[in-house]
Amino acid sequence: MEHLLSTNIVFAIVMALLVVQSSTRPQPDELEEIKKTLYNACVSKFPISEEIRNNAKNSIISDDPTFKCFLKCCFDEMSMIDEDGIIDGDSLKAMAPDHIKPILEEVVPICLKDVKQDGCEASFQFLACGIKLNPLTVQLLPL
Repeated sequence: MEHLLSTNIVFAIVMALLVVQSSTRPQPDELEEIKKTLYNACVSKFPISEEIRNNAKNSIISDDPTFKCFLKCCFDEMSMIDEDGIIDGDSLKAMAPDHIKPILEEVVPICLKDVKQDGCEASFQFLACGIKLNPLTVQLLPL
């Protein structure tokens, strides 16, 4: 009986961990809503033109200062960048949907800089580098 009780406890702990893990990453149906909310929050602070937005959707990014700060805002709203302009690649990979993870596995080690810099510039440089390596990096953006 004691063995059965310990087995049930282990099972309950494993199930609880699975529920917590599955709830930390957005599910596909939630992803579009999150992107829309993120876009609206950041575009209200850093308005970007439709031209810049449409170009970015096609992996053509602008070095416009407002667009750079729009990008930083996106990372900041997700708590993925600190005050020194350092993007948290591990958290970025952990929170990414499954279809984006392989892209980040390729991009993060090469494109992230672990040096203090302006957050707007750091966000832009990360995205620009990522798009050069893999144009699908643009799928990170809430456009």
